[in-house]
Amino acid sequence: MRLKAILNSRCPHCLRGQIFSSFMKMNETCSVCDIKFEREDGYFMMSVFIGYVMAVAALVPIAIYLYVNDASVTWYLLALLPTLLILSPIIFHYARVLWLHIDEVLDPRREGE
Repeated sequence: MRLKAILNSRCPHCLRGQIFSSFMKMNETCSVCDIKFEREDGYFMMSVFIGYVMAVAALVPIAIYLYVNDASVTWYLLALLPTLLILSPIIFHYARVLWLHIDEVLDPRREGE
């Protein structure tokens, strides 16, 4: 159930409300259970780390393929930079969703928070 909520960008608490109002704009609270997504200032700094991990996981296979095929630096740039530019909004979106769900599993919110 939680995996489906992560893939659909649903609230980590109730698993029903939308986290994002558009692909890059987050809601401040859940429309269903009314929890506040950002618990404190700097709350989403951990999602930056998660985003780095996601970017590395996406780019390393391409870099290994280029290395095995003895590609020049130009090919590295032509393959890795556009890939990263295309994936950046997706990584931003899902890094925040994933962080919200990880935090909810590790430190569940009580009613009224």
